[in-house]
Amino acid sequence: MRAVIAVTGTPGTGKTAVSKLLAKRLNAELLDLNRLIIEKRFYHVDREGVKVAHLKPLRQEVSKRLRNTRGPVVIDGLLSHLLGKKLITRVVVLRTHPKVLKRRLMRRGYSGKKLQDNLESEALDIILWEAVKEHGEKKVIEIDTTGKRPSRVVNMVLKALKGKLSLRPGRISWLEEFYK
Repeated sequence: MRAVIAVTGTPGTGKTAVSKLLAKRLNAELLDLNRLIIEKRFYHVDREGVKVAHLKPLRQEVSKRLRNTRGPVVIDGLLSHLLGKKLITRVVVLRTHPKVLKRRLMRRGYSGKKLQDNLESEALDIILWEAVKEHGEKKVIEIDTTGKRPSRVVNMVLKALKGKLSLRPGRISWLEEFYK
């Protein structure tokens, strides 16, 4: 069975940098979900001006693209863990300490409710547990990217994929210090 690896996490955790490098190291095709959502217009804009993706047509398009490729695929995107267990062989959830994440997101122009929502999502492990619920603990890898270069994170992912490093979900928690 070929590898189809979803790289997900809160915005600012390093998904794109890690996905690009991981795809290169695996000689895999890279599928950018954000670009696909925009290109195919698989979204609507809500009352607050936020783009909300339509998962059903996104899943169908990804499935079609996977049928038309042969080798490994790395899927980069916040929603990649929601594509379904039939499409994805492993999920890599990238995590970053909320204090570091706050600085990164503020540099990207996040503020107010959008900033707070993303920081709370990270502190509450929302994406991690969505991935575990969808794919099961054995298919999910969790990595703290705080202070790590993308090359180090990719090396960790590759070791975990080979069974040489345990990165089981649930080891990282910032909940207590975030809400102090």
